[in-house]
Amino acid sequence: MGASGNTFRCIDTSQEIVMTDFDNKGIEYMDADDRAFDRRIMEYEPMIQSIIGRLNVRFDQDDYMQVGRLAVYNALSTFDDIAARGATESQFVYTRIYQRMIDEIRRVSRYTNNVSATDDDVLMENTGASGNEAVLLGELRDMLGTLDLRERQWLLLTLDGYTVVEIAAASGFSVSSVKNWRRSARAKLGALRG
Repeated sequence: MGASGNTFRCIDTSQEIVMTDFDNKGIEYMDADDRAFDRRIMEYEPMIQSIIGRLNVRFDQDDYMQVGRLAVYNALSTFDDIAARGATESQFVYTRIYQRMIDEIRRVSRYTNNVSATDDDVLMENTGASGNEAVLLGELRDMLGTLDLRERQWLLLTLDGYTVVEIAAASGFSVSSVKNWRRSARAKLGALRG
């Protein structure tokens, strides 16, 4: 049974209410103001997609879209001339979305760093490596062991396709700091290659 919508007019408040029955499991009430607010959030979806593309997010894009929608909701709910400091609503919303995306990238990065597997057996099991591949994985792990935390962060994010500017934005460090990590990581890896 598909969703059906009936429109009713309330006598007391004179607000239009839409009642939708979803397979008789529950009824959702949405007044005209809520529908208008939802439409305003949907208007910012191209902006959210643009920011996702600009930050080069390749995985979990649906999750990042939801983070963006929540940021738009929060921005539209709190927007006023004082909070915006002279910015237009669009500029204010863009800034909020961008900040939330960076926060989410940092959160995911911290989680990934804390949960990442380092045991050779786990690496071989997850990659299906055997024989020569296992030796190669061991050598790669030893090479990564020579890099400090920031150098390793630069290398892994670079391998995921992030630019120096994006790594700087996601890590909260300056572009010159990330370039220093890159320079020192390349020197260490170059010395290992012989």
